[in-house]
Amino acid sequence: MKTMEQEKPEANVYGRNCNMARREKNMDILNQQVSHKKFGVGTVVEQTEDAIFVKFANVDKQFQYPSTFQKFLALNDKILQEEVLKEAKQKEQEKEQQKAEIRRDILLNRTSEIPQDSQDRPNVVFKCNYCDGGKSDTLMGFHGVCSDSIIQYNIKVEKRTWCSSPDCACLAYLQGEISRYALESQMDYGGFVCYESQMLREWKAMAGVVQKGERKGAAMRLAQVQANSLCILTTREPYTEEEERLIFAVFLVDRAYDGDSLDEGFVSTQSRFKLALSPQEAKKMPFWKYHANKSKVEKAFWGSGLHRYITNTEAVQILSDIAALKKGTEDEALAQEFLDVFCKVVNTSVEEAGRPEGVLMKRNVRV
Repeated sequence: MKTMEQEKPEANVYGRNCNMARREKNMDILNQQVSHKKFGVGTVVEQTEDAIFVKFANVDKQFQYPSTFQKFLALNDKILQEEVLKEAKQKEQEKEQQKAEIRRDILLNRTSEIPQDSQDRPNVVFKCNYCDGGKSDTLMGFHGVCSDSIIQYNIKVEKRTWCSSPDCACLAYLQGEISRYALESQMDYGGFVCYESQMLREWKAMAGVVQKGERKGAAMRLAQVQANSLCILTTREPYTEEEERLIFAVFLVDRAYDGDSLDEGFVSTQSRFKLALSPQEAKKMPFWKYHANKSKVEKAFWGSGLHRYITNTEAVQILSDIAALKKGTEDEALAQEFLDVFCKVVNTSVEEAGRPEGVLMKRNVRV
């Protein structure tokens, strides 16, 4: 990230006329105080259409506006903070909607015009920490802040990296630093708690950042995913083994961002081709039924990364079994259409995909 001096070293950076660049609908936070976990308290000294410039005690920094208030900065004025979070949420939705408009039109209204792709290009699978936020008879969770017991499990038992981070609000709650109301309010107003808590609210999966080693904190990329790829979300229930990893949701990607040196990659959708599985349905969709590692093909082993890629064949097998599970439910028609559309996109059929050949099938485990 460039400092303000690097941005324009030949002139006083505070002297630029930010009002010319600022859209009128942007909230004016000029001269407001903000807090940053690393740099402390600072003052907004300049604001443009998509950036703010903050003067801290020992450094001047530029941040993206208004998205930085979802994760890195907080206005000391709580009322303004809530309004900026609402603005950030609205702008994010508008931006994604604009970029996905053409793709959604094809998927929703003119499926016969979906381009076929015979190449076996990758689809993406995410490894998600278990989250029971919003859990019900029809939803596995991943739609709200975890219960107290799961917060404690993820931090004290599994020692999940983000959950155990000093920056995580759940750890602050577990240590008695904030109330349950404050924790849930942080998410209600569009703030960030964790990827999992908003996964099925936003239908967005992030590549994350490197948590250990020399590259700690560096954004991870999603270099191979594209629109019309399938995204598969998986998790393990508490006190289960890796081979018991479950598929709890799938969606057809209509926006894919590779990522760069500052922002991690992500995939998302605003189309109707998305399906969440109930707890009982998810238990009938073990991920390792469909996938095997290239080496040690009979071992269910994921490793440290948050995502991996699978083939079109595996993706079709997964969608086919979900369509079978959804028969007799309100999602039956959508699940079948989802399968048909995806087969057309990748130019294959359920018959050509054949039977799954994942770890559990190679080991003759009954699934």
